Amino acid sequence: MDKGQIIEGKVVDFALPEGQGVLKEGGRVVFVPGVLIDEVCRVRITKLKKNYALGEVIDILEPSLSRVEPICPHFLEGCGGCRFQFMDYEEQVKAKERNARQTLEKVGGISWEEVDYEGFIPSPSPWEYRNKMEFNFGEKEGELILGLRPRGRYWDLVDLKVCYLMKKDLTQTLLKLFRDYGRNSSLSGYDPRKKEGVLRNLLVRYSSSQELLLGLSTVSVDLPRQEDLIEELRKNFPSLEGLVHIINNSPASALIFEDKKVLWGKDHFFERVGSVNYKVSIESFFQVNSFLSSTLYEKAAHYASLSGGETVLDLYCGSGGVGLFIADSAQQVVGVEENPQAVEDAKFNAWLNGRNNFTCIPGRVDKVLPLFSNVGVDVVIVDPPRAGLDKKVVRRVSSLSPQRLVYISCNISTFARDLLLFREQGYHLEKITFLDLFPQTPYFESVALLKKR
Repeated sequence: MDKGQIIEGKVVDFALPEGQGVLKEGGRVVFVPGVLIDEVCRVRITKLKKNYALGEVIDILEPSLSRVEPICPHFLEGCGGCRFQFMDYEEQVKAKERNARQTLEKVGGISWEEVDYEGFIPSPSPWEYRNKMEFNFGEKEGELILGLRPRGRYWDLVDLKVCYLMKKDLTQTLLKLFRDYGRNSSLSGYDPRKKEGVLRNLLVRYSSSQELLLGLSTVSVDLPRQEDLIEELRKNFPSLEGLVHIINNSPASALIFEDKKVLWGKDHFFERVGSVNYKVSIESFFQVNSFLSSTLYEKAAHYASLSGGETVLDLYCGSGGVGLFIADSAQQVVGVEENPQAVEDAKFNAWLNGRNNFTCIPGRVDKVLPLFSNVGVDVVIVDPPRAGLDKKVVRRVSSLSPQRLVYISCNISTFARDLLLFREQGYHLEKITFLDLFPQTPYFESVALLKKR
Protein backbone atom coordinates (compact mmCIF):
# COMPACT_ATOMS: atom_id res chain seq x y z
CA MET A 1 0.00 0.00 0.00
CA ASP A 2 1.30 3.46 -0.92
CA LYS A 3 0.34 6.99 -0.01
CA GLY A 4 -2.02 8.36 -2.66
CA GLN A 5 -3.15 4.89 -3.71
CA ILE A 6 -6.84 4.47 -4.58
CA ILE A 7 -8.60 1.47 -3.09
CA GLU A 8 -12.17 0.18 -3.06
CA GLY A 9 -13.69 -1.64 -0.13
CA LYS A 10 -16.60 -2.26 2.19
CA VAL A 11 -16.80 -0.58 5.59
CA VAL A 12 -16.78 -3.31 8.24
CA ASP A 13 -16.82 -1.26 11.45
CA PHE A 14 -17.24 2.26 12.82
CA ALA A 15 -14.63 3.47 15.33
CA LEU A 16 -15.37 5.88 18.16
CA PRO A 17 -14.68 8.49 19.41
CA GLU A 18 -12.94 9.44 16.15
CA GLY A 19 -16.09 8.63 14.14
CA GLN A 20 -14.23 6.83 11.36
CA GLY A 21 -15.30 3.94 9.18
CA VAL A 22 -13.01 0.90 9.14
CA LEU A 23 -11.95 -0.84 5.92
CA LYS A 24 -9.40 -3.61 5.45
CA GLU A 25 -6.99 -3.77 2.53
CA GLY A 26 -4.06 -6.13 2.13
CA GLY A 27 -4.14 -7.11 5.79
CA ARG A 28 -4.02 -3.47 6.91
CA VAL A 29 -6.79 -1.52 8.64
CA VAL A 30 -7.76 1.76 6.95
CA PHE A 31 -9.62 4.45 8.91
CA VAL A 32 -11.85 6.73 6.83
CA PRO A 33 -14.03 9.55 8.20
CA GLY A 34 -17.51 10.18 6.85
CA VAL A 35 -18.45 6.61 5.90
CA LEU A 36 -20.84 4.10 7.50
CA ILE A 37 -20.85 0.36 8.10
CA ASP A 38 -21.68 -1.70 4.96
CA GLU A 39 -21.01 1.19 2.58
CA VAL A 40 -18.82 0.35 -0.42
CA CYS A 41 -16.38 3.23 -1.00
CA ARG A 42 -13.54 4.40 -3.17
CA VAL A 43 -10.82 5.77 -0.89
CA ARG A 44 -7.51 7.59 -1.32
CA ILE A 45 -4.77 6.68 1.17
CA THR A 46 -3.53 9.87 2.87
CA LYS A 47 -1.21 8.54 5.60
CA LEU A 48 0.61 5.30 6.26
CA LYS A 49 1.36 4.18 9.80
CA LYS A 50 3.07 1.02 11.04
CA ASN A 51 -0.11 -0.93 11.73
CA TYR A 52 -2.81 1.05 9.95
CA ALA A 53 -3.53 3.67 7.31
CA LEU A 54 -5.68 6.79 7.04
CA GLY A 55 -7.80 7.59 4.03
CA GLU A 56 -10.28 10.05 2.57
CA VAL A 57 -13.42 9.05 0.74
CA ILE A 58 -13.58 9.88 -2.97
CA ASP A 59 -16.86 8.16 -3.86
CA ILE A 60 -19.50 6.19 -2.02
CA LEU A 61 -20.40 3.47 -4.50
CA GLU A 62 -23.08 1.79 -2.35
CA PRO A 63 -24.48 4.12 0.34
CA SER A 64 -25.97 2.86 3.58
CA LEU A 65 -29.71 3.15 4.21
CA SER A 66 -28.70 4.97 7.41
CA ARG A 67 -27.04 7.81 5.49
CA VAL A 68 -28.98 11.09 5.64
CA GLU A 69 -28.49 14.61 4.34
CA PRO A 70 -26.98 16.89 7.04
CA ILE A 71 -29.45 19.60 8.05
CA CYS A 72 -26.83 22.18 9.08
CA PRO A 73 -25.38 24.39 6.32
CA HIS A 74 -22.04 24.44 8.20
CA PHE A 75 -21.51 20.68 8.35
CA LEU A 76 -19.51 20.52 5.12
CA GLU A 77 -17.38 23.44 6.32
CA GLY A 78 -15.91 21.13 8.94
CA CYS A 79 -17.62 22.61 12.00
CA GLY A 80 -16.51 20.66 15.05
CA GLY A 81 -19.79 21.03 16.93
CA CYS A 82 -21.33 17.80 15.64
CA ARG A 83 -19.88 15.13 13.38
CA PHE A 84 -22.63 12.55 12.98
CA GLN A 85 -25.17 14.54 10.97
CA PHE A 86 -24.66 12.24 7.98
CA MET A 87 -26.14 9.21 9.78
CA ASP A 88 -29.70 8.84 11.02
CA TYR A 89 -30.22 9.03 14.75
CA GLU A 90 -31.09 5.37 15.22
CA GLU A 91 -27.76 4.39 13.67
CA GLN A 92 -25.91 6.88 15.90
CA VAL A 93 -27.31 5.19 18.99
CA LYS A 94 -26.42 1.74 17.64
CA ALA A 95 -22.85 2.83 16.91
CA LYS A 96 -22.42 4.23 20.41
CA GLU A 97 -23.90 1.14 22.01
CA ARG A 98 -21.56 -1.14 20.05
CA ASN A 99 -18.60 1.00 21.07
CA ALA A 100 -19.64 1.07 24.73
CA ARG A 101 -20.08 -2.69 24.99
CA GLN A 102 -16.88 -3.47 23.07
CA THR A 103 -14.83 -1.01 25.14
CA LEU A 104 -16.05 -2.45 28.43
CA GLU A 105 -15.23 -5.95 27.17
CA LYS A 106 -11.77 -5.17 25.79
CA VAL A 107 -10.55 -2.48 28.20
CA GLY A 108 -12.68 -3.16 31.29
CA GLY A 109 -12.56 -6.96 31.08
CA ILE A 110 -16.35 -7.17 31.41
CA SER A 111 -18.27 -10.39 30.78
CA TRP A 112 -21.79 -9.34 29.83
CA GLU A 113 -23.23 -12.60 31.14
CA GLU A 114 -22.33 -11.37 34.63
CA VAL A 115 -23.76 -7.85 34.25
CA ASP A 116 -27.36 -6.63 34.38
CA TYR A 117 -27.36 -4.47 31.23
CA GLU A 118 -30.30 -2.03 31.24
CA GLY A 119 -29.92 -0.66 27.74
CA PHE A 120 -29.03 2.51 25.86
CA ILE A 121 -31.53 5.35 26.36
CA PRO A 122 -31.76 7.73 23.36
CA SER A 123 -32.37 11.44 23.71
CA PRO A 124 -36.05 12.40 23.24
CA SER A 125 -34.78 14.87 20.65
CA PRO A 126 -31.56 14.54 18.62
CA TRP A 127 -31.58 18.29 17.92
CA GLU A 128 -31.83 21.49 19.98
CA TYR A 129 -31.09 19.55 23.15
CA ARG A 130 -28.17 21.52 24.59
CA ASN A 131 -28.79 24.10 27.32
CA LYS A 132 -25.21 25.37 27.17
CA MET A 133 -22.93 26.36 24.27
CA GLU A 134 -19.58 28.13 24.03
CA PHE A 135 -18.93 29.96 20.76
CA ASN A 136 -15.57 31.48 19.79
CA PHE A 137 -14.71 34.85 18.30
CA GLY A 138 -11.97 35.22 15.73
CA GLU A 139 -11.06 37.03 12.52
CA LYS A 140 -10.95 36.06 8.88
CA GLU A 141 -9.55 38.42 6.27
CA GLY A 142 -9.67 41.27 8.77
CA GLU A 143 -13.34 40.79 9.67
CA LEU A 144 -14.76 39.61 13.00
CA ILE A 145 -16.35 36.15 12.94
CA LEU A 146 -18.11 34.04 15.56
CA GLY A 147 -18.65 30.31 15.63
CA LEU A 148 -17.05 26.95 16.45
CA ARG A 149 -13.65 25.48 15.71
CA PRO A 150 -13.14 22.70 13.16
CA ARG A 151 -12.07 19.44 14.78
CA GLY A 152 -8.30 19.28 15.24
CA ARG A 153 -7.70 22.92 14.24
CA TYR A 154 -7.76 25.02 17.42
CA TRP A 155 -6.62 28.12 15.54
CA ASP A 156 -9.32 28.00 12.86
CA LEU A 157 -12.98 28.97 13.06
CA VAL A 158 -16.19 28.29 11.15
CA ASP A 159 -18.29 31.47 11.04
CA LEU A 160 -21.71 30.19 12.11
CA LYS A 161 -25.02 31.68 11.15
CA VAL A 162 -26.96 29.04 13.10
CA CYS A 163 -26.41 26.04 15.38
CA TYR A 164 -28.89 23.17 15.61
CA LEU A 165 -27.45 21.69 18.82
CA MET A 166 -29.14 24.52 20.70
CA LYS A 167 -32.45 26.15 19.84
CA LYS A 168 -32.04 27.23 16.21
CA ASP A 169 -33.90 30.54 16.43
CA LEU A 170 -32.02 31.48 19.60
CA THR A 171 -28.55 30.83 18.18
CA GLN A 172 -29.39 32.45 14.85
CA THR A 173 -30.32 35.74 16.52
CA LEU A 174 -27.58 35.67 19.16
CA LEU A 175 -24.74 34.95 16.74
CA LYS A 176 -25.77 37.80 14.46
CA LEU A 177 -26.37 40.22 17.33
CA PHE A 178 -22.97 39.66 18.99
CA ARG A 179 -21.13 39.56 15.68
CA ASP A 180 -22.70 42.92 14.75
CA TYR A 181 -21.93 44.31 18.20
CA GLY A 182 -18.25 43.43 17.89
CA ARG A 183 -17.95 44.80 14.37
CA ASN A 184 -19.79 48.04 15.16
CA SER A 185 -17.66 48.52 18.28
CA SER A 186 -14.39 47.86 16.38
CA LEU A 187 -13.48 45.01 18.73
CA SER A 188 -11.04 42.46 17.36
CA GLY A 189 -11.47 38.70 17.62
CA TYR A 190 -8.92 36.74 19.61
CA ASP A 191 -6.18 34.85 17.73
CA PRO A 192 -5.13 31.79 19.81
CA ARG A 193 -1.80 31.52 17.99
CA LYS A 194 -0.70 35.14 18.24
CA LYS A 195 -2.40 35.56 21.64
CA GLU A 196 -3.87 38.84 20.36
CA GLY A 197 -7.37 40.27 20.17
CA VAL A 198 -10.17 41.31 22.51
CA LEU A 199 -13.31 39.19 22.06
CA ARG A 200 -12.83 35.53 23.03
CA ASN A 201 -16.08 33.65 23.73
CA LEU A 202 -19.84 33.91 23.81
CA LEU A 203 -21.30 31.65 26.51
CA VAL A 204 -25.00 30.84 26.14
CA ARG A 205 -26.98 29.04 28.86
CA TYR A 206 -30.70 28.62 29.38
CA SER A 207 -32.94 26.64 31.69
CA SER A 208 -35.82 24.27 30.95
CA SER A 209 -38.15 27.19 31.81
CA GLN A 210 -36.35 29.24 29.10
CA GLU A 211 -34.42 31.58 31.39
CA LEU A 212 -31.49 32.88 29.33
CA LEU A 213 -28.04 33.70 30.72
CA LEU A 214 -25.24 35.12 28.57
CA GLY A 215 -21.52 35.55 29.15
CA LEU A 216 -19.21 37.63 26.96
CA SER A 217 -15.57 36.63 27.45
CA THR A 218 -12.79 39.10 26.62
CA VAL A 219 -9.29 40.04 27.69
CA SER A 220 -9.16 42.84 30.26
CA VAL A 221 -10.98 45.74 28.64
CA ASP A 222 -13.83 48.15 29.26
CA LEU A 223 -16.57 47.12 26.86
CA PRO A 224 -17.87 49.99 24.72
CA ARG A 225 -21.57 50.59 24.01
CA GLN A 226 -22.69 48.41 26.93
CA GLU A 227 -26.09 50.10 27.24
CA ASP A 228 -26.79 49.62 23.53
CA LEU A 229 -25.89 45.93 23.77
CA ILE A 230 -28.10 45.40 26.83
CA GLU A 231 -31.02 47.24 25.20
CA GLU A 232 -30.73 45.14 22.05
CA LEU A 233 -30.57 41.90 24.03
CA ARG A 234 -33.55 42.74 26.22
CA LYS A 235 -35.57 43.74 23.15
CA ASN A 236 -34.85 40.44 21.40
CA PHE A 237 -34.91 38.16 24.46
CA PRO A 238 -37.60 38.96 27.05
CA SER A 239 -36.50 35.87 29.04
CA LEU A 240 -32.95 37.23 29.51
CA GLU A 241 -31.88 36.83 33.15
CA GLY A 242 -28.42 38.31 32.94
CA LEU A 243 -25.43 39.43 30.90
CA VAL A 244 -22.01 38.77 32.43
CA HIS A 245 -18.66 40.15 31.31
CA ILE A 246 -16.05 37.40 31.77
CA ILE A 247 -12.38 38.39 32.00
CA ASN A 248 -9.95 35.86 30.57
CA ASN A 249 -6.32 36.85 29.98
CA SER A 250 -5.07 33.26 30.04
CA PRO A 251 -3.03 32.06 27.03
CA ALA A 252 -4.99 28.79 27.17
CA SER A 253 -7.74 28.26 24.61
CA ALA A 254 -10.31 27.23 27.24
CA LEU A 255 -12.95 29.58 28.62
CA ILE A 256 -11.48 30.54 32.00
CA PHE A 257 -13.21 32.74 34.57
CA GLU A 258 -10.38 34.90 35.90
CA ASP A 259 -12.95 37.49 36.90
CA LYS A 260 -16.54 38.36 36.08
CA LYS A 261 -18.74 41.43 36.18
CA VAL A 262 -22.52 41.43 35.89
CA LEU A 263 -23.41 44.03 33.26
CA TRP A 264 -27.14 43.53 33.66
CA GLY A 265 -29.42 41.25 35.70
CA LYS A 266 -27.74 38.40 37.55
CA ASP A 267 -25.07 35.75 37.06
CA HIS A 268 -27.30 32.71 37.58
CA PHE A 269 -30.66 31.16 36.85
CA PHE A 270 -32.71 28.38 38.41
CA GLU A 271 -33.18 24.89 37.03
CA ARG A 272 -35.55 22.18 38.23
CA VAL A 273 -34.96 18.43 38.06
CA GLY A 274 -37.74 16.35 39.54
CA SER A 275 -38.77 18.06 42.76
CA VAL A 276 -35.41 19.78 43.30
CA ASN A 277 -34.62 23.39 42.39
CA TYR A 278 -31.02 24.28 41.56
CA LYS A 279 -29.31 27.63 41.38
CA VAL A 280 -26.95 27.38 38.41
CA SER A 281 -24.23 30.04 38.25
CA ILE A 282 -22.91 30.96 34.84
CA GLU A 283 -19.62 29.12 35.43
CA SER A 284 -21.06 26.10 37.27
CA PHE A 285 -21.36 22.62 35.80
CA PHE A 286 -24.83 21.28 35.05
CA GLN A 287 -25.98 18.51 32.73
CA VAL A 288 -26.24 19.98 29.22
CA ASN A 289 -29.12 17.80 27.94
CA SER A 290 -32.28 19.11 29.60
CA PHE A 291 -34.33 16.22 28.17
CA LEU A 292 -32.36 13.50 29.98
CA SER A 293 -31.15 15.15 33.20
CA SER A 294 -34.01 13.77 35.28
CA THR A 295 -33.62 10.31 33.70
CA LEU A 296 -29.93 10.24 34.61
CA TYR A 297 -30.59 11.37 38.20
CA GLU A 298 -33.42 8.85 38.60
CA LYS A 299 -31.19 6.04 37.37
CA ALA A 300 -28.45 7.05 39.82
CA ALA A 301 -31.03 7.14 42.63
CA HIS A 302 -32.28 3.69 41.62
CA TYR A 303 -28.75 2.25 41.74
CA ALA A 304 -28.04 3.94 45.09
CA SER A 305 -31.09 2.04 46.45
CA LEU A 306 -31.46 4.15 49.60
CA SER A 307 -33.78 3.21 52.46
CA GLY A 308 -33.41 6.33 54.60
CA GLY A 309 -30.64 5.38 57.00
CA GLU A 310 -27.56 5.61 54.79
CA THR A 311 -24.61 7.97 54.80
CA VAL A 312 -23.83 8.91 51.18
CA LEU A 313 -20.65 10.46 49.84
CA ASP A 314 -21.18 12.45 46.61
CA LEU A 315 -17.79 13.09 44.97
CA TYR A 316 -17.37 15.79 42.29
CA CYS A 317 -20.85 16.95 43.31
CA GLY A 318 -20.86 20.26 41.42
CA SER A 319 -23.72 22.48 42.53
CA GLY A 320 -25.49 19.63 44.32
CA GLY A 321 -26.75 17.60 41.37
CA VAL A 322 -27.40 13.98 42.26
CA GLY A 323 -26.63 14.44 45.96
CA LEU A 324 -29.54 16.82 46.50
CA PHE A 325 -31.78 14.74 44.25
CA ILE A 326 -31.38 11.70 46.55
CA ALA A 327 -31.00 13.51 49.90
CA ASP A 328 -34.62 12.92 50.95
CA SER A 329 -33.97 9.17 50.83
CA ALA A 330 -30.76 9.20 52.92
CA GLN A 331 -29.84 9.99 56.48
CA GLN A 332 -26.90 12.17 55.41
CA VAL A 333 -25.31 13.22 52.10
CA VAL A 334 -21.85 14.79 52.03
CA GLY A 335 -20.71 16.38 48.77
CA VAL A 336 -17.10 17.11 47.83
CA GLU A 337 -16.32 19.72 45.18
CA GLU A 338 -13.21 21.68 44.18
CA ASN A 339 -14.81 24.62 42.33
CA PRO A 340 -15.51 27.42 44.86
CA GLN A 341 -18.56 28.78 42.99
CA ALA A 342 -20.06 25.30 42.73
CA VAL A 343 -19.54 24.77 46.47
CA GLU A 344 -21.32 28.04 47.17
CA ASP A 345 -24.18 27.02 44.86
CA ALA A 346 -24.43 23.55 46.43
CA LYS A 347 -24.79 25.04 49.92
CA PHE A 348 -27.38 27.52 48.68
CA ASN A 349 -29.28 24.76 46.89
CA ALA A 350 -29.38 22.68 50.05
CA TRP A 351 -30.94 25.64 51.86
CA LEU A 352 -33.27 26.39 48.94
CA ASN A 353 -34.70 22.87 49.01
CA GLY A 354 -34.69 22.41 52.77
CA ARG A 355 -32.17 19.54 52.53
CA ASN A 356 -30.70 19.96 56.01
CA ASN A 357 -28.98 16.59 55.73
CA PHE A 358 -26.83 17.72 52.78
CA THR A 359 -23.43 19.36 53.31
CA CYS A 360 -20.66 20.24 50.84
CA ILE A 361 -16.94 20.15 51.64
CA PRO A 362 -14.67 22.30 49.46
CA GLY A 363 -11.46 20.78 48.15
CA ARG A 364 -9.91 18.20 45.87
CA VAL A 365 -11.43 14.76 46.20
CA ASP A 366 -8.09 12.98 46.78
CA LYS A 367 -7.25 15.42 49.60
CA VAL A 368 -10.67 15.29 51.28
CA LEU A 369 -11.25 11.51 51.20
CA PRO A 370 -8.89 10.72 54.13
CA LEU A 371 -11.26 12.69 56.38
CA PHE A 372 -13.77 9.84 56.01
CA SER A 373 -11.42 7.00 56.96
CA ASN A 374 -13.13 6.54 60.32
CA VAL A 375 -16.65 7.41 59.14
CA GLY A 376 -19.15 4.76 58.12
CA VAL A 377 -20.00 5.42 54.46
CA ASP A 378 -22.73 3.24 52.96
CA VAL A 379 -22.93 4.57 49.38
CA VAL A 380 -20.44 6.51 47.25
CA ILE A 381 -21.44 8.40 44.11
CA VAL A 382 -18.71 9.59 41.71
CA ASP A 383 -19.22 11.83 38.68
CA PRO A 384 -15.67 12.73 37.64
CA PRO A 385 -14.50 14.80 34.64
CA ARG A 386 -13.57 13.08 31.37
CA ALA A 387 -10.15 12.10 32.72
CA GLY A 388 -11.84 9.72 35.17
CA LEU A 389 -10.49 8.82 38.59
CA ASP A 390 -6.94 8.96 39.88
CA LYS A 391 -5.60 5.60 41.15
CA LYS A 392 -5.29 7.15 44.60
CA VAL A 393 -8.98 8.09 44.56
CA VAL A 394 -9.98 4.54 43.57
CA ARG A 395 -7.96 3.09 46.45
CA ARG A 396 -9.30 5.59 48.99
CA VAL A 397 -12.92 5.14 47.90
CA SER A 398 -12.52 1.37 48.10
CA SER A 399 -10.92 1.60 51.55
CA LEU A 400 -14.18 3.11 52.85
CA SER A 401 -15.89 -0.21 51.99
CA PRO A 402 -19.20 1.27 50.78
CA GLN A 403 -21.98 -1.22 50.16
CA ARG A 404 -22.72 0.35 46.77
CA LEU A 405 -20.72 2.55 44.40
CA VAL A 406 -22.58 4.53 41.72
CA TYR A 407 -20.26 5.68 38.93
CA ILE A 408 -21.51 8.33 36.45
CA SER A 409 -19.21 8.81 33.47
CA CYS A 410 -19.05 10.81 30.24
CA ASN A 411 -15.99 8.92 28.94
CA ILE A 412 -16.35 5.20 28.30
CA SER A 413 -12.59 4.68 27.93
CA THR A 414 -11.57 6.11 31.30
CA PHE A 415 -14.58 4.45 32.93
CA ALA A 416 -13.49 1.06 31.56
CA ARG A 417 -9.96 1.67 32.86
CA ASP A 418 -11.33 2.56 36.31
CA LEU A 419 -13.46 -0.61 36.38
CA LEU A 420 -10.23 -2.63 36.25
CA LEU A 421 -8.83 -0.60 39.14
CA PHE A 422 -11.97 -1.14 41.23
CA ARG A 423 -11.93 -4.86 40.43
CA GLU A 424 -8.46 -5.04 41.98
CA GLN A 425 -10.07 -3.62 45.12
CA GLY A 426 -12.85 -6.20 45.06
CA TYR A 427 -15.60 -4.13 43.39
CA HIS A 428 -17.37 -5.50 40.31
CA LEU A 429 -19.83 -4.08 37.82
CA GLU A 430 -23.38 -5.18 38.70
CA LYS A 431 -25.64 -2.93 36.55
CA ILE A 432 -25.15 -0.34 33.87
CA THR A 433 -27.24 1.97 31.67
CA PHE A 434 -26.09 4.24 28.85
CA LEU A 435 -27.80 7.55 28.04
CA ASP A 436 -27.31 9.58 24.87
CA LEU A 437 -26.89 13.03 26.35
CA PHE A 438 -24.90 14.18 23.30
CA PRO A 439 -26.63 13.36 19.98
CA GLN A 440 -24.75 14.15 16.74
CA THR A 441 -21.44 13.59 18.60
CA PRO A 442 -19.44 10.47 19.57
CA TYR A 443 -20.10 11.03 23.26
CA PHE A 444 -22.64 9.62 25.71
CA GLU A 445 -23.12 9.10 29.44
CA SER A 446 -23.13 5.95 31.53
CA VAL A 447 -24.51 5.19 34.99
CA ALA A 448 -23.17 2.08 36.69
CA LEU A 449 -23.57 0.22 39.96
CA LEU A 450 -20.53 -1.48 41.48
CA LYS A 451 -20.62 -3.83 44.46
CA LYS A 452 -18.03 -5.76 46.44
CA ARG A 453 -18.14 -9.53 46.00
